[in-house]
Amino acid sequence: MAYLGRGLDRGNYLKLDDLQPQFDGSTTTFNLTSGGQAFYPGSSYSLLVSLAGVIQEPESAFTIDQNQIIFATPPGGTESFFCLVLGVPLAVGIPAEGSVTSNIISNSSVTFEKLDPNARGVGIQSGGVTIAGAGVTQLNFVGTGNTFVYNASTKTVDIAIQGGGVGAGGTWNANGVGVYTGRSVGVNTTTVIGTAHSEGALQVNGNIAIVEGALLTHKTIDGQVNIPANKNGLLIGPVSVGTAATIDVAPGSVLVIV
Repeated sequence: MAYLGRGLDRGNYLKLDDLQPQFDGSTTTFNLTSGGQAFYPGSSYSLLVSLAGVIQEPESAFTIDQNQIIFATPPGGTESFFCLVLGVPLAVGIPAEGSVTSNIISNSSVTFEKLDPNARGVGIQSGGVTIAGAGVTQLNFVGTGNTFVYNASTKTVDIAIQGGGVGAGGTWNANGVGVYTGRSVGVNTTTVIGTAHSEGALQVNGNIAIVEGALLTHKTIDGQVNIPANKNGLLIGPVSVGTAATIDVAPGSVLVIV
């Protein structure tokens, strides 16, 4: 006849040593042994215990403490006994290194406190010099126009600062870039920045230098000079006006060449 019931895949099924010779009608605690050696069940539910042909209910008729069985009522001296172990507990091994994948670990099972302190957050460097060590958990880009884009393929963050014409060391890498400080200031630009037609605004469309108090300018005008209405203009002469250059002086304005 074929085997019926649960598959024998939970470890060995054992019959423990007979305790009947120790029964005296008053003792309730007995040592469990297998082949004369102490036996430690996983729990009372892993044992099938019979007294006088009656199956005993775990945790009600008997309990287990280490390798001892404790009966609720002392077995009589003539009561028969047998005990079957319904599978020896199997030890849970330690997973091999690198065998546990992320899909096995449940979400939120690894907390921030369990992380290596040196691996938490990010570190920030400027020119290879650390300005904020590991542990930084947030970067906050302030100011209008400051944006960043995350590149998932390279796992990098590209940061864009508004007015990206600013180069390293305070230089300008585009001729159309100026500095705004409440008033328009353009230095060595090919075009006028902003309106820049009011006092307090500095525009240099061309070359100008102040050396030891001396103002140095080009002697040749190759572009357009525009003196807006109600303004005074000054040129240091003599000057030459190129063939494609123009000098426009609005009505009511004055251009002086000194």
